[in-house]
Amino acid sequence: MAISRRALMGTLGASVLGAGALSGCGEGGVRRGRRGRRPTTTAPTAKPLEEPEQALMLGSIGATHGRTAPFEKAIATAIAEAMIDVNARYDGLFGQKVQMVPRHVMADPGEDITEAVNALADEGVTAVISSLDEAALQAALPVFVERGIAVIDVITSGTSVREEVDSAGMLVRLSPNDRVTAGSLAEQALSGGTSDRAGKRGTVVYLSEDTEQGKSLEAALTEVLQPANGGIVHTHFYAPGDMGDIAPIVEAVVSNHPALLVINGGPEAGPFLSALYTATLDEGNRPTLEIPAWLSPAATVDYSSAELAPEAMTRATGWEPGGAVTTDHELMMINVDPGFLTTGYAYSQQGYDAVVLACLAAQSALSVAGSDIAASVPKVLVGDAECTDFGLCRNHLRNAVANNQRATISYQGRMGAVEIGSRGDAGKGTLRTYSWNEAGALTAPGTSTFEEAPG
Repeated sequence: MAISRRALMGTLGASVLGAGALSGCGEGGVRRGRRGRRPTTTAPTAKPLEEPEQALMLGSIGATHGRTAPFEKAIATAIAEAMIDVNARYDGLFGQKVQMVPRHVMADPGEDITEAVNALADEGVTAVISSLDEAALQAALPVFVERGIAVIDVITSGTSVREEVDSAGMLVRLSPNDRVTAGSLAEQALSGGTSDRAGKRGTVVYLSEDTEQGKSLEAALTEVLQPANGGIVHTHFYAPGDMGDIAPIVEAVVSNHPALLVINGGPEAGPFLSALYTATLDEGNRPTLEIPAWLSPAATVDYSSAELAPEAMTRATGWEPGGAVTTDHELMMINVDPGFLTTGYAYSQQGYDAVVLACLAAQSALSVAGSDIAASVPKVLVGDAECTDFGLCRNHLRNAVANNQRATISYQGRMGAVEIGSRGDAGKGTLRTYSWNEAGALTAPGTSTFEEAPG
């Protein structure tokens, strides 16, 4: 049953009186004044503010094929755990439980995904957490828009999603897009090395799975490099997960000797780098070329049991979107499946936060309509009061409503601080960067920040 304003006033009376104490609390509390701004609430309005009587209905959709398949289990687990936290730990939203229909998982790349989207809409879903790949999301977006469903996407980065489909403001993406990634790669290639074994500055060899995202990143990288007198000197696309005969590819990399090698694929990157490293050794087993490599999230895995050539991975850098994985997040994941200690947590932070953001956006907008949720997601990431969990963020917003006021929050959850940019994608945030030791084992990650270029 929805909570009335009278009941809301009674329920929140004590917390409103204690709001000052809450705002000054320590870890996990609400901290005011993000980036030095003065905390504000709007002046009381003549018309009473009311929470909707309808429960928020969410959906989620993913795939066990294509480039997003390696992350399906981690994302699905994080979404399910976030729903448990929202409802069991924090008592839901608008005085009732948030609902989520069973997750739809595409097992066949030929599936008509529009049928699944219509089924979600028929069940009353107004916001969906998606981990579809670029091609499937492009096919589904027109139906999402037509049916009024907000899409919070945790994984796609391809520019085609934005350029070829009008999302009508209904799509928010929590991972940096390929333009952001291309800017970082171009910076690495153009900085070059000082050794005579390093390749010509600004040159890149690009190896990628043959996907929409793979072509998108190639185009974005070319667009950034060319004005700086750089460029991609060799490109090779291959079937997902299978490079085929790697000997001619190794030869092409060696002959082109780039400043940077980009491998936008999966674990096949390890054996390839081992073969490449071996091909560069002289008679004394010393490498004659220095070719730094950048590996995509799906390739950022432990290779210590892969029997690679010693030191084959030491000039490679891998990455995953999101800040440092907190102890709470790691324990949450491995309590479900200890296997995550080996497979990692890529995109699980985005999956968890997508659920929380959908709920906070609905609370901020006082609406369960998809268009209102989509419009509010960017706002709840950049408000005045910093908060790190759903309960504290929601209560801060509700306390203001109980006084017939509006408050703003800056949710800084499992991903860390994120801001949505002008295109509706993550425009500012944090990445985890990885390296490997001589045995091919992943080392403890570092973090770096990203920010989309203006314009």
